[in-house]
Amino acid sequence: MNNNGLTLKVALRVFLRVFFGFVLSVFSHIAVAQNCISQASDFKFIIKSKQQGLLRFENEYTHQRFNYQALLPFSDYLDYEYKHINKAKPHANMPCPVITQTYRQLVTQGKRKPDPTIADIIAPFELTYPNSNKVALLIHGLTDSPFTYHDLAQVYYQQGYTVRTILLPGHGSAASALLNVDVSQWQQAIKYGVDRSVQDFDEVILAGYSTGAALLIDYATKQTISPKIKALMLYSPGSEPHNKYGWIAKWIDAIPFVNWIDKDADVDFAKYESFSLNAAAASYAAMSLASISNLSKRPALKLPIFSVLSDIDTTIDTRATLKLLSTLHQGNSVKYKPLDTLVLYGNTDILPPDFASDYIVSNPQCTTLQCKKIHGISHIAVVNSPQNPHYGINATYRNCGSFINDDLLYKTCKTTKNPQLGERTSANLKHYPALQRLTYNPHFAELKMQISTFIKNVKQLRTTTR
Repeated sequence: MNNNGLTLKVALRVFLRVFFGFVLSVFSHIAVAQNCISQASDFKFIIKSKQQGLLRFENEYTHQRFNYQALLPFSDYLDYEYKHINKAKPHANMPCPVITQTYRQLVTQGKRKPDPTIADIIAPFELTYPNSNKVALLIHGLTDSPFTYHDLAQVYYQQGYTVRTILLPGHGSAASALLNVDVSQWQQAIKYGVDRSVQDFDEVILAGYSTGAALLIDYATKQTISPKIKALMLYSPGSEPHNKYGWIAKWIDAIPFVNWIDKDADVDFAKYESFSLNAAAASYAAMSLASISNLSKRPALKLPIFSVLSDIDTTIDTRATLKLLSTLHQGNSVKYKPLDTLVLYGNTDILPPDFASDYIVSNPQCTTLQCKKIHGISHIAVVNSPQNPHYGINATYRNCGSFINDDLLYKTCKTTKNPQLGERTSANLKHYPALQRLTYNPHFAELKMQISTFIKNVKQLRTTTR
């Protein structure tokens, strides 16, 4: 071989080494984790993603917003959102064997594939009950996805309801999608979901979690609602932020290049972990719409109300929520007041002295050793079953966002063999420095029965008043 051939061969080797080195560096975070479960427990990847924001930003692509005003068929809406998630979410096509009972049923109904990707798991869905004339429309909260309702969907389905979920704009892709979202976009999505469901079914139950609950209260009180809507169900309902400086978020967000409150790894495929100032501002605006001061200017809500909340919720101010529920109850009609139900986890001393005496209040108590070891029910735990494959007792994912600025505690929380579980109160964090935020409800089995009882009571009332 001559010198020219040798030089060319060496150059080719150098090029290939550099090229494949570049490819491996770009896709190394994909190779580390084979699926959404292993990715969420791979601490090396978690740190890399946290530092570099690998999953924090949605993919850029040109897309046209869904036309909510056209009141298109719900199947069109589901198809639009599924395609959007697949294009916008950085790891939408990653295998995700998180198989819930709801997912199995969606596969049986031909609406999902047997081997799911992340997009399949988190996309909005319709779980159809055969020959049903009634529907439960479920609205998720800030930074969440319709996966929030994979467990609760079963409760409604078993009562004979078709279950529909909505994906609020700015969700389902990456935390950066909330940098520019506005509360009016959420209101449009809510209105579409309710109006479409009222058109398609004879009976409708509305259920909302956190910010989704606030949006439903706003919807149901600012207009004359359809008589087809039979009840309002609220899970960790948004009333006022626990952080009383939430109102200032929009002003800080106006500062150029100041966008984020938290920058986390975002390995929770079903919920954003990074949190923007604009997201906080939009959520504050949604809760303000449903504030007592705003409700006082509107007609009273005339619906049976079911609510579930924790006494030590560190996301939402529980005392403010109780005042809001009391206000809604006071204005409720005489026939609905006896059905108003509150499930309160924790200390009932938090109930205001003037809280309505005719309100049905349930205060579940821990009866198992495992439950007694939990340090309070968190805001995010209420809606999830202990058997949830992503958030339950045996799941590998851990919520450690309390320690994103402390590498040692963050690592301990993510990797220790026996983590402490509970709500991230200042007292708990002082006593348990690497506390894992509780992501499942140890009282879920009892909650299922409480929901079923409420729905049956609503149905019985309708039957006796015809």
